[in-house]
Order: sequence, then structure tokens, then C-alpha cells
Amino acid sequence: MEFHPVDILISLINIAVLFVLLRLILWKYIDRFLQARSERISSELENIEKMRLDAEDLRKSYEEKLEDIELQGHEIVRESQIRAAEEGDEILREARENAQDILNEARERIAEEKERAIISARYEVAQLATDMAARILRREVSPDDAKVAVDDFFREMR
Repeated sequence: MEFHPVDILISLINIAVLFVLLRLILWKYIDRFLQARSERISSELENIEKMRLDAEDLRKSYEEKLEDIELQGHEIVRESQIRAAEEGDEILREARENAQDILNEARERIAEEKERAIISARYEVAQLATDMAARILRREVSPDDAKVAVDDFFREMR
């Protein structure tokens, strides 16, 4: 196969004409396609960056909320401990008051019982004394006489 310079020149002209024709016909479509693709990629990159920034803001927001929740949790625990201590103090105060009331009531009952016992003992002593006096005198003493004697006796004792 032999190469002639004219054949080479014709082939080069054909290639140049084909290039010019294709450039004139297809270039604006290819350029439009490449421009649209470039814009789409830029837009997607911007969206990705925006989403990354939004995600970063959300992460920061969640971290702040988590810190706030932790602080609130600590505050709730602290307030609960304070309330529990106050309630415990109140329960102890009420228990002391109740114990003091019970002691006072018991002392009053003891005093009442003591007074009843003293009165009962006085009457028994008086009864024994009148019985002894009646035996000594060999006569019967009426209940009215015994009462008068007992009252006189205890008036003199005071």
C-alpha cells in the first residue's frame, strides 16, 4: 500500500470539514449538556454542603439539648433530695410532737390515777379507822358519822 501525498491531503481536508461540521452541528448540544451537568454537580455539591451544615447544626442543637436535659435531671434530683430531707425533718418533728403529746397525756393519766389512788386510800383508811373505832367503842357508826369524821381527819392532815 502506497501513500500518496494527495490522498493524505484529501483525508486531512475531510477530517477538517467533518470536524467543522460536527462542531457547528453538535457542539452547542454537547456544550449545553456539559454546562447542565456542571450546574447539576455544583448544585448537588451545594446541597451536600448545606445538608452537612444543617446536620452539624442539628448535632450541636442535640448536644445542647442533651446538656440541658442533663442539667435538668441533676436539678430534679437535687430538688428531690431537698424535698426528701425536708419531708424527713417534718416527719421527725411530727413524731417528736406526737411523742411529747403521748408523754404529756401519760403524765396526766398518771396524775389522775395517783389522785384516785390517794382518794381511794383515804377512804379505805377512814373506813378501817371507823371500823376500829366502832370495835373499840363497841357500837355501830353510821355512814354519815364516818363521812364527817373522815372529812375532819383529812382537813386536819392538810
